[in-house]
Amino acid sequence: MLAEPSTTTPERDWLDLGPSAPISAPADAPLRPDRLEAVPAGPGIAARWQPILAARVAPLREAAGRMGGRVVAHPLAGRAREGWQQAGARIAALRWGRLAAGAAATLACLAAALLAYAVATLPRLDGPPAASSPIQVQAEDGQTLAMRGAVRGQALAPRAIAPVMKRAIVAAQDPWFHDAYRLDAGGIAEVVRLAFRDRIPLGPRMGAARLTQRLVRHQILDGRRGLVGKLQEAVLVLWLQARATPDEILTRFLNTAAFGPDISGIDAAAHRILGKAARDLSTAEAALLAGLTLPPADLRADRDVEATRLRARRVLEAMVMTGAVTRIEADESARALAGLTLPSASTVTRSGFPDLAVLAARDRLGEDIRDAALRTSLDRKLQGFAEAAIERRLDATAKGRGARTGLVALAPDGAVLALATTGSPLAADPAGRAAAEASLRRVTRDGRPVYDRLQAATLPAAAVRARAFALLAAFARLPEGADSAPATRDGVSVGMAGDVTVGVWVSSEDEGAAGAAPEAIWQDFAAKAREAREPPAREPGSPRAAWQAPEEKATTPVLRGTARVIDTGRLKVEGQTVRLFGVEGQGGRAAREFRQYLRKREVTCEPAGEAEVYRCRTGAQDLSEVVLFNGAGKAAPGATPELIAAEANAKARQAGVWQN
Repeated sequence: MLAEPSTTTPERDWLDLGPSAPISAPADAPLRPDRLEAVPAGPGIAARWQPILAARVAPLREAAGRMGGRVVAHPLAGRAREGWQQAGARIAALRWGRLAAGAAATLACLAAALLAYAVATLPRLDGPPAASSPIQVQAEDGQTLAMRGAVRGQALAPRAIAPVMKRAIVAAQDPWFHDAYRLDAGGIAEVVRLAFRDRIPLGPRMGAARLTQRLVRHQILDGRRGLVGKLQEAVLVLWLQARATPDEILTRFLNTAAFGPDISGIDAAAHRILGKAARDLSTAEAALLAGLTLPPADLRADRDVEATRLRARRVLEAMVMTGAVTRIEADESARALAGLTLPSASTVTRSGFPDLAVLAARDRLGEDIRDAALRTSLDRKLQGFAEAAIERRLDATAKGRGARTGLVALAPDGAVLALATTGSPLAADPAGRAAAEASLRRVTRDGRPVYDRLQAATLPAAAVRARAFALLAAFARLPEGADSAPATRDGVSVGMAGDVTVGVWVSSEDEGAAGAAPEAIWQDFAAKAREAREPPAREPGSPRAAWQAPEEKATTPVLRGTARVIDTGRLKVEGQTVRLFGVEGQGGRAAREFRQYLRKREVTCEPAGEAEVYRCRTGAQDLSEVVLFNGAGKAAPGATPELIAAEANAKARQAGVWQN
């Protein structure tokens, strides 16, 4: 009997729930020789250089270890380590709440100390002290043309200021000044917040009036904006708002406000600009002064006449909006403003020439001056001719059509002899500065001369003509506030009248006036200028000065006697002031040494051909040569070769004024 095998039949289906047979991994691919060659050689390089570097670094490590051991072993290091450990232990023993409270207390103490310092150093409530330093700008003959320099008026009581002036300043500076302000928590916070802002915002506000903040920031604190200054501003604003009445705040503001570049206080502004007391101001005059306080505060009432009137009209409109005046009163004041004549204004001040003269003399005047006087080259006779020529030739029709004109007369050295304009004033550009510098003749500070000369160096005729054109271009600038030029015609005429260069500019909507007026004005002025500038006739047969022709009789007597020294370029002999020929004098130490040199010596002075100019000697010594040789003065234009040689010798030796 055959047994059947125990195998499954192939026809039967099975469900295999066991794990599948493991799949054999494919054999690794053989390494390619080209890939072996591409392996970087970094490990080999590192293995090669590592022993070398280790041998080099080992001594450095040993030295650093020895040095560190010495530092750690030092007694000071031990004390520091112990102190640090003790501090760490104390900090660890404290709680974070105590740390926060201590930090807050420290900050509060610092803030309180800073606030106490700010309060202790508060400035005066009437503003920083400002001493007056008036500067007279004079013509060639010593007549005052304009007053410049800082001036501060007296502090006035509230009743000494016209009520309309107070209403005008409120309308110009802060129409919401009379609103009710509450100093509650919100108001105080608003005052402090605004004190830390660089710009004072417009419109209504909380805590304090905008005018009060301007009073404190710009006038009492004088613009200081540091952290202490901001705290002081907040303190003063809160104090004034809580303790002072609105009338007292307005009075303080008016007593310290700036009415232009040099005038501080309503008292000085009313007297210098309008020639009257502050209690006598009219509505138009109050609006004019209030407009000068608006930014930018660079307008001068006697120079920027039209721009000042434009601001005054804006103030009148603001006064209508605040109810200070009615519309009818504002219109009447505007008409009065158009015909308002300022006592301090003149044709010369409108030209801007006095301001350029002060700018040119600023370095010579220095700081902390009490008073000063600037003698310029302006000829009052020629100035009168210029004003008359313009007034005569510009008829009423041309003026009614918006005509503007300018005239300038220059000497051979480029100095201004006369100028007049109905346009813009001269600008502080290179041409204006150069003309002002050439126009300075004498500068006196606190009664002592610090600069003196007869004239500047003569310029080529073309350079003088170019300067005349540049000054006329400054006159033709658009006035402040004008957006565009009207449809006008411009005419220019520049030429020589003897040794004077005369330039005339006319701008008018009338083409005929613009074309004919410049030449007509030029002819009128030139005829008068030739007569005025014609030199006096010399004696027949005496074409030279007396000191150059001693054999001829001089028309001016010779002066003899003991001289009194004014400076190194001017003496007083027999009661007459004489100028040394060819010398620009100096004051100070040089004048004192020159005075010692001439002590008890007799001086003989002969006329040198020009007014007040003499050739002076003591014995055989020419005083002009003595001054220049010792560096006590500088050679003036027109000096003789021997005087120029004496100055060159002093320069080479660095004597006197030529010291480095």
